[in-house]
Amino acid sequence: MADAAKFDFIFEKAERLDRTQLRQGDLLQRTPALAAALAEAHSYYADAHDYSHFLVLTQSCDLVRRRDKGCKSRYITICAVRPLTLAVKREFEQYTNPMNGCPVPIGDREKNLLARQFLERVVNNTVDGIFFIPRGAAETVDDHLCAFLPLSVALRSTHYDVCLSAKVGQVKDIFAAKIGSLASNLYSRIATPDVHEENERQSVDAFMNGFFEDLGYRSVAWLTPFERSALEKRIQEALKESGESELSEPAAKALIESLPTEADAIADRVVQILVQRKLLADDPQIHKKARNFLLNDREYKRLAKR
Repeated sequence: MADAAKFDFIFEKAERLDRTQLRQGDLLQRTPALAAALAEAHSYYADAHDYSHFLVLTQSCDLVRRRDKGCKSRYITICAVRPLTLAVKREFEQYTNPMNGCPVPIGDREKNLLARQFLERVVNNTVDGIFFIPRGAAETVDDHLCAFLPLSVALRSTHYDVCLSAKVGQVKDIFAAKIGSLASNLYSRIATPDVHEENERQSVDAFMNGFFEDLGYRSVAWLTPFERSALEKRIQEALKESGESELSEPAAKALIESLPTEADAIADRVVQILVQRKLLADDPQIHKKARNFLLNDREYKRLAKR
């Protein structure tokens, strides 16, 4: 898989981090000190196992420290950063539908493109309410994460040093502006570059293939209604024969891979009817030729896809 860090055009490199002040879009690790500060008013945020990081939402101009004074803002607003798989799982629920006895996720093929487009929008930060944090954005980020912008809390500005000491990542200025736009629900759009603008196509394709694999898109069997109906029938037959309540994953995948397409099923049925009506000789070789003629006919292909 392509190196994810190569495609992290959102965050500054480690050597460019400003360790002297907080900025909008700073990535904070939940250190013991930060957890203690959160626990004073937001105990869940301090203890939840998957709240490993936080993202600063307060504008950079309000976080600048003045001489002999603290920062302008009386509060520092941060939001929870959680595994990206959580957001993807919730989104995919509207594109998938569990099947009794089948451990493999089953999705509606007509919604396949919507699921793929969602993941592409995640990478390019055009999904409302979340901000993508790719694996490798900081040394502490070993998996794809995202900031859930609505899950925000405010710390007093007296916790400035605690937040600063927890800083592990810093977004580039244009993405800080994007975070501000997303967080305030502005109608205006911040034109941030997308992954295709920052990298060569071949490298992007390799990265996106790995990204689709990581987030479960590749693990879903995207089926047509016809294929789903055929699979349900085959699964019930297999379960009845085995006496089990659910197939093993390899057995389910084998059934899925063996499913006929609608064009194949229609061609088989046409040949069967012609033989029954004695309009076609009962000869396997002739059956095969007739079937292939249908499958290779351009008009038949067009009609079979409807």
